[in-house]
Amino acid sequence: MSESNESLEQTENTEQSPEAMSPEPASSVSHAAPLLLGVKLPIRILLGRTQLCLRDVAQLGNGSVVELDCSPNDPVEVIVNDKIIAHGEVVVVGGNYGVRITRIEGAATNAEPEGQSELLNLSEGLKA
Repeated sequence: MSESNESLEQTENTEQSPEAMSPEPASSVSHAAPLLLGVKLPIRILLGRTQLCLRDVAQLGNGSVVELDCSPNDPVEVIVNDKIIAHGEVVVVGGNYGVRITRIEGAATNAEPEGQSELLNLSEGLKA
């Protein structure tokens, strides 16, 4: 019986080598990154804000103008999943409106939440 216990312990020891138990070295790009690249996310661009009475909202129709609290040259916010991720400026491209990204939120600070620098590195890699 003791011989079978020794062989069982040896088998367990060889299966759990130190290399198998240590975590994989951290890489600059997550293994999940390729899977996430195909995920579609809703993106909103915040041009400005305003407050209207319910009476005024009910009177809105075709051709109504809603005045915002900003000027045409003010920066806009790029929002993904209700979080501001970047700031930019409105541009016209081929008759359509677009946003030129001028600053990525959190890129200028050293106190980035864990994983955010990885996403920024990934976005930088996609630019190339």
